[in-house]
Amino acid sequence: MYEGLKHLHLTAVALSLLFLTLQVIAHIFDTKMKDAKWLKVLPHIIHTVLIVTAISLCVILAQYPFVHDWVTSKLIGLVAYILLAVLAVKWARTNAMRVFAFLGAVAWLGLTAKVAFSKMPLF
Repeated sequence: MYEGLKHLHLTAVALSLLFLTLQVIAHIFDTKMKDAKWLKVLPHIIHTVLIVTAISLCVILAQYPFVHDWVTSKLIGLVAYILLAVLAVKWARTNAMRVFAFLGAVAWLGLTAKVAFSKMPLF
């Protein structure tokens, strides 16, 4: 059970990054793809899977945010990633702002992955 959830969770992380990249590229180059319904709906499904698997893994491992520092760091990283992704895709007014937010989101995702593998909190 644990291994399956873990692999599904990691797949959702990879797909989240892939779809964020596609969305940002579509917005930067102002393609018709940015308005495609599938590109707007699938990330929500992927993020739902990501969050449900994360919660399930917390329950299975009995490791919870605000109890275990490294899980709290992962939660902070997830929130930062999502906020910067929304900035990159929806709120950004310029391409420079879009790229900056995208790079910030990728950086937070990397930090969160580091915490996940090391089990050491950011702070």
